[in-house]
Amino acid sequence: MYYNWKGRTLVMKKRVLAVLLTTAIVMAMTGCGGNTAAESAASATTQEASAEVAAENEWQTDPTAYLSGITASDYVELPADYSALTVEVEPAAEVTDEEVENLIDSQREAKKELQEITNRSIVQEGDVVNIDYVGRIDGEEFDGGSAEGYNLEIGSNSFIEGFESGLVGAKVGDTVTLELTFPEDYADSTKAGVDAEFDVTVNSIQQYVVPDLTEEFVAGLALQDEFGNDVGTVDEFRAYVRNYLIENNESQYTQRLEEAIRTKLMENSTFKQDVPQAMVERIYDSMGQELSSYAQQYGVDLKTLMQLAYGSTEDSYLQDIKDLAAENAKTTIILQAVADAEKLSMSDADFQAELEKAISSTTGYTSVNDVPKEDIEAYREALDKRSAMDFLKNKATVIAPVAGEGNTGATAAEEEAAQ
Repeated sequence: MYYNWKGRTLVMKKRVLAVLLTTAIVMAMTGCGGNTAAESAASATTQEASAEVAAENEWQTDPTAYLSGITASDYVELPADYSALTVEVEPAAEVTDEEVENLIDSQREAKKELQEITNRSIVQEGDVVNIDYVGRIDGEEFDGGSAEGYNLEIGSNSFIEGFESGLVGAKVGDTVTLELTFPEDYADSTKAGVDAEFDVTVNSIQQYVVPDLTEEFVAGLALQDEFGNDVGTVDEFRAYVRNYLIENNESQYTQRLEEAIRTKLMENSTFKQDVPQAMVERIYDSMGQELSSYAQQYGVDLKTLMQLAYGSTEDSYLQDIKDLAAENAKTTIILQAVADAEKLSMSDADFQAELEKAISSTTGYTSVNDVPKEDIEAYREALDKRSAMDFLKNKATVIAPVAGEGNTGATAAEEEAAQ
């Protein structure tokens, strides 16, 4: 499942119902080589942060934690024009031939392979050299200073200054002694500014080779189009890439449109009383756990993730999550008020059928009886909010931020039909 989160595309494989539970959280967010020890440390820190976020869970016994326990109109008064909003949204960008070729080239680049160079034996800039090396400080080998069969790209600046350049001109089979100095700002303070000596043996020279765009290359990608047909020719691959980019641009447009609608509704709705605290706590709990899962996936802790995504500080990141949860609760109630006013909610029988359909498509549950009450409630909420948002998009008048050719003021439905 793909979510756009503050411009970042995150990938999470979750149970169907759990995904729908998280969708509401993500709506608020969009406007609504490491080593094993380091990864383990990040994971432990993330779990601690997640536990901190989920420490208060009294909401689980409070009916007002869910929309089924409240009447949305008791909390919010919608603007009179909610069914005819005018919003400014940048249209979906056109896909150019250059973008298609650039994405194809990036796919080829991703499939590049190392091949040994046999027609010369002297190391050049840009080569990938396979080396053995031994590092010494004051004549003694030091931890992390030696390796065998290591592939090093000359010019990558992945080793300290002078190491890679010192190998340029060396021949395969040569052993070169490099006398170097660790930089003053080296991460390991015990080596910062320290002189060292490296004996480096060049085993072979290699270069990355990017595959040509051929039918064999395309077949190796094992792609299928929207009809389930194999993508096997170069022309089919170009069409596939173009469609992908078109869908991506349309998806971004839809996200911008929905964000604009949520923002307009939030700005023009009037809350008659505070949203239920239990609902805020429920969303805060779920959001904290989901963010922690994202953080662990990318090898950072929750605090770091919040710093990168929202500019949070060490002291503010948990409060920032709480603020997002409170904002999401307001959006949830507003959209439910729309669903109620327009009678968009499913009947119990239709919802039961939809729930069983969702369960049949996931390995998370075997029957409705296996689904926790909170997941069922969250699923119903997600469906109602989706119905409300679809209604609002179809009714909205969408204009481009900058007046110009093509700015017709067409409804979202008309724009989508025209694309």
